[in-house]
Amino acid sequence: MFKQAALFYVICIVSCALPKYIDYFDTTFWDFFFEVFLWANIIFFFAINWKENKKLLSWKNFSWQNLCAYLAITITGALIVHYAMAWLNVVIFPDNEFFVESKGGGLLCGALLIFFTAVTPAIFEELGFRGYLMQNLLKISDTHQAIYVTAFLFAIIHLQIIGLVWLLPLAVFLGYIRVKEGTLWYGIFIHFAFNLTACAFQFF
Repeated sequence: MFKQAALFYVICIVSCALPKYIDYFDTTFWDFFFEVFLWANIIFFFAINWKENKKLLSWKNFSWQNLCAYLAITITGALIVHYAMAWLNVVIFPDNEFFVESKGGGLLCGALLIFFTAVTPAIFEELGFRGYLMQNLLKISDTHQAIYVTAFLFAIIHLQIIGLVWLLPLAVFLGYIRVKEGTLWYGIFIHFAFNLTACAFQFF
């Protein structure tokens, strides 16, 4: 089980690292290829243990009231992260642009930005990390260890050193909610709302 989880993570991190650090793969085609490959990898490993993982997709006892409270916390956190990171970026990298502003570009550009920045990460990263990976870690560690290890691995996969400042707390928050609620749906909505808030700053 541990070896299977390790293989899952190695495939994920290689898929993220190749287009980022190898010039040959630094094209739109390869970005899309590795993105789809990553989705397929997550679906494959999640499906391997479908009998126990399918309960994580249950709507049983789903509370819209809880979701609204979580989303309020999430959006507030996203706003704090945006302004804090913008300030930190200026302090640490005064001569570089850390965030890419993409105002304009039309409706299609906006739809693609939301799809690849908010929709797909919310679904696949939750299936992969709070779903498959955490489910396996809970078999060999206690709850807190599983949450923190998953959070650390989730943060590292983004390959952003400065981003660890907000990725780790977000991942811990998502992990605790997944354990508390027993479903991935809260995390998917929270993840989507956090990333969508980031997208909004690209437009306005």
